[in-house]
Amino acid sequence: MKHLVSVIVPVYNVQAYLDRCVQSIVDQTYSNLEILLIDDGSTDESYRLMQNWAEKDKRIHLLQKTNGGLSDARNFGIQRAQGEYLAFIDSDDFIRPAMIEKMLAAMVEQQAQIGVCDMEYLYDDGRVEFASGGAFAVGDVKTHPELIRMNNSACNKLFARSLFQDIEFPVGKWYEDLATIPMICFNAERIVKVNEAFYVYYQRSGSIAHSANPKIFDIYKAIQRVIEYIEIHCDDTSLKNQFILEMKHCYIIHGLDLTTLRIKDFDESEDREKYLAENMKQLKQCYPDWEQDAFVKSAGLKKKLIIALLKRKQWKAVLGIYDRSKSA
Repeated sequence: MKHLVSVIVPVYNVQAYLDRCVQSIVDQTYSNLEILLIDDGSTDESYRLMQNWAEKDKRIHLLQKTNGGLSDARNFGIQRAQGEYLAFIDSDDFIRPAMIEKMLAAMVEQQAQIGVCDMEYLYDDGRVEFASGGAFAVGDVKTHPELIRMNNSACNKLFARSLFQDIEFPVGKWYEDLATIPMICFNAERIVKVNEAFYVYYQRSGSIAHSANPKIFDIYKAIQRVIEYIEIHCDDTSLKNQFILEMKHCYIIHGLDLTTLRIKDFDESEDREKYLAENMKQLKQCYPDWEQDAFVKSAGLKKKLIIALLKRKQWKAVLGIYDRSKSA
């Protein structure tokens, strides 16, 4: 295969992890790569490490820009990429050697515009958790609308460059993948799954996940962005309604469920109660009929109890359930 694959790697203050990341890309069994290392205004030794790699491998191209965040750096790379295919790798993560070769081969064989693989979550203590990229073989969102809400990471996928002609990642927002990848999937004629965990997502300790930040509610803007895109670009009314229903499920999966779980891990108890209240407010505003959602109705007993308490604004009781589970 002679297809050029552009690998876009935003870099920001990751001197401790960058060598591992770049080494895993350089060591790919598929060699026709354009590796774009994008320094997003790093203040540590990251750029020096990038220069060292560029001296070793002519496929590596260095780009520098003022700090604008992950989405801005990805967009910067997309605009300059020459490849027929695009891959996005976060600079504290790494990939298995056959990732690009096997995913590209599957895409070419199936004439697909997106290739998807499974992931592994790697923790500081050495624990590894499997994360599915989706339970399917090959398909498209027109005949399988549920695929629009599959694992929304940009990093466990290989994309045809043409899919990004009129779509960019949202700058300055959290949940940039959720705000973008469903739109990309909507435009793909075919998506193929490779059932191997090629992407290793490093779960760094000391992250901001335990600190309260109002950007946590960008998740609702991300889902709304996709819904608005579908409303504009889908001409088939019946199909449009199916897509919107699938995306509304994301208000439950990502908004009600995952955001509540994130809030319960905040360090400050006062923040937790305040943010639970705001989360329910955001959910009701974006999805007034959320209680009728199939994912709510099919919830297990514990989740139904938590939902009932959230509806009644019993924040302390909700947190008590989670805290007891944590200490058990």
